[in-house]
This record gives sequence, structure tokens and C-alpha cells, in this order.
Amino acid sequence: MMTEDLPLIITKAVKSSNKKLQDEISTLQEENRLIRIEAEKLSCNLMMAEIDQSRVEDAMSAELRVARKEASDLRQKLHLLAQEKIELESKLVPYRLKVANLEASIKADAAKVENLEKGSADGEVLLGKVEKERDDAMDELAKAREENKKTAAELT
Repeated sequence: MMTEDLPLIITKAVKSSNKKLQDEISTLQEENRLIRIEAEKLSCNLMMAEIDQSRVEDAMSAELRVARKEASDLRQKLHLLAQEKIELESKLVPYRLKVANLEASIKADAAKVENLEKGSADGEVLLGKVEKERDDAMDELAKAREENKKTAAELT
């Protein structure tokens, strides 16, 4: 009986082993399918992250271009303003020289006016003395004429 049962036992064992292997294969296939789904999900997430990264890089690149353009424009405006400043200063220098010369003339004229005023004051004092001397001389002359008239009257 044992020999007769041996093929049956082997067949049952093979079927049982085959069923276990089939169950394990199904389980592994299910796990493999889940892993593939997770890998595709990760791949999709990675692709979305790369797209977002690309958008950020494009935005930053555009912003950098705008900033560089603004910096270039500002440098150009600064250059133009510097040139305008130089032109205005070149126009201003002759006026500054003229102002300095006029200020020097004012100081010189002020000194001349002061000298003239001093001379005028001295002249007025001298004129006062001369007028007093003239008045004194006129008085003396008047007295001399009086005396001359008296003498002429006495002689006549």
C-alpha cells in the first residue's frame, strides 16, 4: 500500500506545493504591481517637481534678465547725469570766477569808498578851517576897511 500511495502522496504534495507557489506568485505579482504603481507615482511626482523647478528657474532667469536690464538702464542714466553734471559745472565755473572777481572788486571798491569817505571827512574839516580863516580874514578886512574909512575920513 505504501508503494501505491506514494504516487498519490507525491501528486498531492506536488499539487500542494504548486498551490503554495501559485499563491506566493500571486502575492508577489500583487506586491510587484503595487511597487510599480508606487514607482509610477514617484516618477510622476518627480516629473511635477522637475516641471516646478523648471518654472522657478525660468522665472528666476526672467527676473535676473529684468534686474540686469534695470541695472544697465540705471548705469546709463547715471552716466548721462554725470555728463550733465560735468556740463553744468563747466558752465558754472566761469560764473564762479566772475563772482569771485566781483567780490574782490567789491572789497577793493569798499576800501576806495572808505578812503574817499576819510578824504571827504578830512576835506570837510579842512574846508571848515579854511572857511573859518576866510571868515576871520573877511572880518579883519572889514575892520581894516572901517579903519581905512575912518582914516580917510580923518584925512579929509
